[in-house]
Amino acid sequence: MRMTEAPTLPDVRPASALLKALADDTRLRIVALLAHGEVCVCHISSALELSQPNASQHLTVLRNAGVVASRRQGSWIHYRLANEPDPARARILRAVLEGFAESEGAVADRSRLVASKGETACE
Repeated sequence: MRMTEAPTLPDVRPASALLKALADDTRLRIVALLAHGEVCVCHISSALELSQPNASQHLTVLRNAGVVASRRQGSWIHYRLANEPDPARARILRAVLEGFAESEGAVADRSRLVASKGETACE
């Protein structure tokens, strides 16, 4: 009997980590907001009607999964979607964003974001 090599399985861990990070309503809403550019955590919490600690916890999950990047400006942290070098993860993220970017809820979140930017200066 001839021994055959085991088939090489694809490494699905990067895609799995992305999908786990996105498997939450609030995190999906945050990613949808960030698809339109960099946003301060104070505006994210205001637009999504979350406490700042709650928003920060969700953003930490997204940052740990490599979905978002951050920078500090004074006492505030600004978030943006991270550059995604993995083609499979990039396709997944694009598909997710295209799937609900123009939904009623996403449009309402963006409207609240625009309104909150006029109310609060992140300094």
